[in-house]
Amino acid sequence: MLKKKLDTGSDRKAKDLRYRDQYFKGAGSVVFDTSKKGFVPLPIVLRKGLRVLSAAELRVLIYLMTRASKYGICYPTLEEIAYDLGMNGRKNLTPHIRKLEEKHFIKTHTASGKKFFLVHDPRIAFEQLARDGKINEDQLFEINELLGDLNREPISTGPAKSK
Repeated sequence: MLKKKLDTGSDRKAKDLRYRDQYFKGAGSVVFDTSKKGFVPLPIVLRKGLRVLSAAELRVLIYLMTRASKYGICYPTLEEIAYDLGMNGRKNLTPHIRKLEEKHFIKTHTASGKKFFLVHDPRIAFEQLARDGKINEDQLFEINELLGDLNREPISTGPAKSK
């Protein structure tokens, strides 16, 4: 019976929690508690996109990701985004939004004077960037290797899907 409990892991702490307790005494009081409200996940595969994003583009993307609902949509004003990110106004923000759209990390739509943001799964951007030759074969291999580790489908560089 004891062996079965150990096999299922029910009596053991998660590996990362064991490491945290072993190497960082008292860390539970200084890390963000993801079991409570106020937490949004960032896709693990996004780290493979860091080399195709400028620092400002990454800041804007992460901001939009942290604002997006579970449906991937948010609608902060450009002034609000610029203020929260410490950018001096819309004119400093809009080029980064445009670049994120060009790279297919987000899509925007304006209706009734309000701008809506749809935050894409990074895979969408990676597929397009690979088709456009902005991600080389080695980078695509690394992305697909990580996706494989996450039990996700690899990225194809076939023709663009109709939307």
